[in-house]
Amino acid sequence: MPRWPEDSRSRLVDAAMSLFGEHGYSGTTVDEIAARAGVTARTFFRHFADKEEVLFADDDTLLPGLLASIAAAPGPIAADALMLHALTTLADVMQPQRPALVARQRIIDTDVSLTGRELAKQARWQQGVTATLIDRGFDPDEAEILSAIGFAIFVRALHAWLADDDGPDLADRIRDALPRARTVLDAVSAR
Repeated sequence: MPRWPEDSRSRLVDAAMSLFGEHGYSGTTVDEIAARAGVTARTFFRHFADKEEVLFADDDTLLPGLLASIAAAPGPIAADALMLHALTTLADVMQPQRPALVARQRIIDTDVSLTGRELAKQARWQQGVTATLIDRGFDPDEAEILSAIGFAIFVRALHAWLADDDGPDLADRIRDALPRARTVLDAVSAR
């Protein structure tokens, strides 16, 4: 088989997404993905640990970008402003990828093991965000709470954005969600 070393990874992702759409996640094999991409199964495993990992390929670039936006935010910054900066920076990167992300989420939603993998990835991201907040000087307990709140806001906004073809973009949904989260926290503490 011919080799395309420079774009094998992207060819594999494209082939997998196409096949998952045609035959479903469980109805697609690694060999079929590799064949569609024009590479061997061995090449597949050089890029991905398993078939599930193809769906989470963007994590390799998205997480470092998110952590960098937290670390690089200018000077002393309030927690809510830092959260808004980091989450909207991530949203701006993801916005042009919406069609692929919608297709990806549809596939994830069809298989409980993929949903579990998605939750595990989110937990890893949350740990990274917490560590980065601590590096910025936040108290460890506060960093953990801020990270959890940020992820709750982001995941809620992300899923609403993926489900709504005509609504606001992801960054606008996040901008709208932050004050609403504050309102919910105030309402709960008033009880």
